[in-house]
Amino acid sequence: MASVRARIFGLLSSIALIAALAFILGLTPKQIISVTALSIFIGGSFAFWEFRVAFAFTGVALLLFTDVIDIAHFVMFSNIDVIAFLISMMVVIGFLEERKFFEWMTARMIYTFINRPTYVITAILLISFILASLVDEVTSILITLALTMRVCRYYNIDPLPIAIFEVFTTNIGSSATVVGNPIGVLIAFRAGLTFFDFIRWSFPIALISVIVIVMIAELYLRKEKETVTAKKHKEEELRELWKSSRYDKTLNTPVALFLGVIIGLVLHHHIESALNLPTNSLLLGTAMIGAGVSLFIEHEKAVEIVERRVDWWTLVYFLLLFSSVGTLQYTGISNLIAEKVEQITRGNIVYVMLLIGGIVGSITSAMDNVLAVSIAIPIVNSLVGTINTFPIWWISLIAGTYWGNATVIGSTANIVMAGYMEKARKRGEEVGKISMLQWIKIGVPISALTFAIAFFLLYVQMGIMPVK
Repeated sequence: MASVRARIFGLLSSIALIAALAFILGLTPKQIISVTALSIFIGGSFAFWEFRVAFAFTGVALLLFTDVIDIAHFVMFSNIDVIAFLISMMVVIGFLEERKFFEWMTARMIYTFINRPTYVITAILLISFILASLVDEVTSILITLALTMRVCRYYNIDPLPIAIFEVFTTNIGSSATVVGNPIGVLIAFRAGLTFFDFIRWSFPIALISVIVIVMIAELYLRKEKETVTAKKHKEEELRELWKSSRYDKTLNTPVALFLGVIIGLVLHHHIESALNLPTNSLLLGTAMIGAGVSLFIEHEKAVEIVERRVDWWTLVYFLLLFSSVGTLQYTGISNLIAEKVEQITRGNIVYVMLLIGGIVGSITSAMDNVLAVSIAIPIVNSLVGTINTFPIWWISLIAGTYWGNATVIGSTANIVMAGYMEKARKRGEEVGKISMLQWIKIGVPISALTFAIAFFLLYVQMGIMPVK
């Protein structure tokens, strides 16, 4: 009870402080209300995460009651295109899960590397990277955790150390393509970036960063590798793995759909150019076609897939978050911040990248990357015309994913993994524990190192970047 009172007091004090600071800085009444409503949204979500959607509704309602935003701008700032894309991809992933597509993939991977024990852990980390780039971080971590638990039971080792590095490669992998993370989708639609842009600019950086993490894992997980290498394989275990990894005709449909959607996403910009369609119209269209085909095929389970496989709770939160943050642009606050950024950095693009990256990374590691990037977007938009914002978009994406590795709460994948391990312990499995401080001791150095590598790789390519 005392803890709840402390959180309430902290929340109210923070809201009052931010409102007072906005008044002292000379903001207009509507700007003060906009900042205050956003502080209710953010502070309430941080202090009482389980009530985040309730705080989201309350914050947006305050904006409507005070005429800080109207319905037309609420709709405009809600990023319906991003929400529709996420819904469509969740339906596609739900269909693939129903058809046991990912179960077959994991069994295939285990069987491939089961007789190459020194490569098993490295393979798991690379699989998590690839899956995160092709689906989304939550689906990826759930699939690879199931794979990890199965492998660790087989070799009789603690899955937690491997799972932590798995989270690291998952978060970085989610930045590699447009579909890996909601912030990638958000940036793609707002900056007009294509799937191929992600392959060209983000994927190589993510791959290099993951290779560095794998090299660190080679040293950090030395004990686990020694245990894996010493394992003697039983014939019946190998036979069971072979049986579950076999390809049969029931996989034809999910494999065809999966490949079709991925190819469509990769080629969407070229098709748009050929058909003279607006940028990213087929990025959304491909996802929607995939969702439609999935529901036609699973007609008897269509309603169930839409109801159970789509994360409506999170999507409602995103929609309200986007509209609330949009008022920063509507009331002119983002322009004021952009002016301050220009004054502080004197228009030096490297300083701007460091400042925006620092802001996004800090909010990501402490709270949520979607929130961090949502706040950054109107600021970056306000810088258009003064500096080349192309590298700013990429540093926002990188900061929002790489710094998610810094803390247990820095990413949804981290939280999902922690909960998964806790459930495994309750089932009586031998799984270790890790505190926030222990995570930070490894997560912050990993985040700092990979962010520095990514920043350097962006910097050396700035001379050949297009102007946005």
